[in-house]
Amino acid sequence: MAVPWLQIVQLVPSIVDVSRELLKRTKQMPPPEVAPVPQDSDELIRRVLRLEENERRQAELVNEMAQQLANMTRALTSLHRQSLWLGGTAVVAIIVAVIAIGMAASQ
Repeated sequence: MAVPWLQIVQLVPSIVDVSRELLKRTKQMPPPEVAPVPQDSDELIRRVLRLEENERRQAELVNEMAQQLANMTRALTSLHRQSLWLGGTAVVAIIVAVIAIGMAASQ
């Protein structure tokens, strides 16, 4: 399995954009202790709905990050396996080359 570098490179800008947007939103939010206490039930309902929406977006973000981490783990595992095979092949090639040089030198 080849490493999906194209997918990895394509996902990096979206991760950066989402993290910047999340950071911007958290900076714009008032601190919890400064937030006014809701005076009526409608305002309280709106705040709860905003909190639920924020939690849903955070859950989606965590899910996307987990999927990307899983994809990256599979790619790195495949790359590790390929590097082991390449190392083994290189060792065999070196041994064959040394034997061939030894046979050529003895003749």
